[in-house]
Amino acid sequence: MRRLALLAVAVVVLMLLLPGNNVPMPPPAFAEPLSDTTKQLLEKGLSVVEIDREIERISGLREETERTIAQNETKLAERQIAIAAQREKAGRVLRAYYMGQKEAMLGMLVNFKSFAGLLRSWDLMDTIFEADRRTLADFNREFEEIRKGQDKLKKDKDELTRVAADLASQRERVAALQTEIQNAIDGSEDPALARKQMEEMQSYWQSAGLYEVRRHFSALAKAMNKLPDWIQDHPEALKTKGLSTTLTLTDAQLNDFLRAQSDLLKDFTIAFKPNLLSLQGKSGAMEVAVTGTYSVENDPKNAIMFHMNTLVFNGLTLPDTTRDDLVRDFDLGFYPQQVMAYLKADSVSLEDGKLIVKLKIGK
Repeated sequence: MRRLALLAVAVVVLMLLLPGNNVPMPPPAFAEPLSDTTKQLLEKGLSVVEIDREIERISGLREETERTIAQNETKLAERQIAIAAQREKAGRVLRAYYMGQKEAMLGMLVNFKSFAGLLRSWDLMDTIFEADRRTLADFNREFEEIRKGQDKLKKDKDELTRVAADLASQRERVAALQTEIQNAIDGSEDPALARKQMEEMQSYWQSAGLYEVRRHFSALAKAMNKLPDWIQDHPEALKTKGLSTTLTLTDAQLNDFLRAQSDLLKDFTIAFKPNLLSLQGKSGAMEVAVTGTYSVENDPKNAIMFHMNTLVFNGLTLPDTTRDDLVRDFDLGFYPQQVMAYLKADSVSLEDGKLIVKLKIGK
């Protein structure tokens, strides 16, 4: 019996360790409702964690840009050495034309003594002129590659300057937040408890919250990628008048569609309001609320793109870096040309319960 008990314990432990069977980390238990002071402290604590994550991303981008610049500078220097020989050849060709040497050679054709001699002279001239054209073409090609390389190098250096400024700005932002946090903790009735609450929330977000939020956004992005197929299967959503087409999608239709795509989205609800989209959902002990808007974008291609205004996790507002990271990693946009190749989005609006997209014919 003792062996069976030990075996049962071992099986339970193994089940808990297997991927997909881990018990989610429970959220920290705080006295409810949270005071405004405590809520602000927890939000600032999460902001520090998330901005630190953004600093890590930007630092990696900076290192990558620096490596790219170094590689491009090396390649450009090698190109410039190679083009020196082409420049000399092209110079000789141009000097020959400028000083009239080629005209003298052409004059030889006038003084031919036989038709066979004319053909030989013509073949010789044609070979020389063809070589000249290749020399000038090679020089132009090399020069153009050098110019493009210099332009790319300038863009990379401008990007590095921007990234470095962004990095410095985020570091200053974290430093200011840390000062505010320390002042808030020192001024609280129980500094030890305040710090413990903040650290527990930070740990919970890093170990479970961020993973769950990203997992649900991934499911949402995958579902949105299939929305053009749904529209093709529901032509009644499209109304055509003359050369214009209007796509009208209700929030009820969108919710039904999303919930059919993934079990992760069954407890999430989207609502359309005038000029605003709201999304609310729950997964276990975690709650997420999102607000945002749509706009028509044409770069790099025509699309209806989602812009996140707010992201609230378990009642705590997360910083802009988290919102930007999610929008960057998970495409929640809609691409009309995936419905019909000749359609382009012209405008988008949100009304009570409706998303309305005006489409026009275009490439």
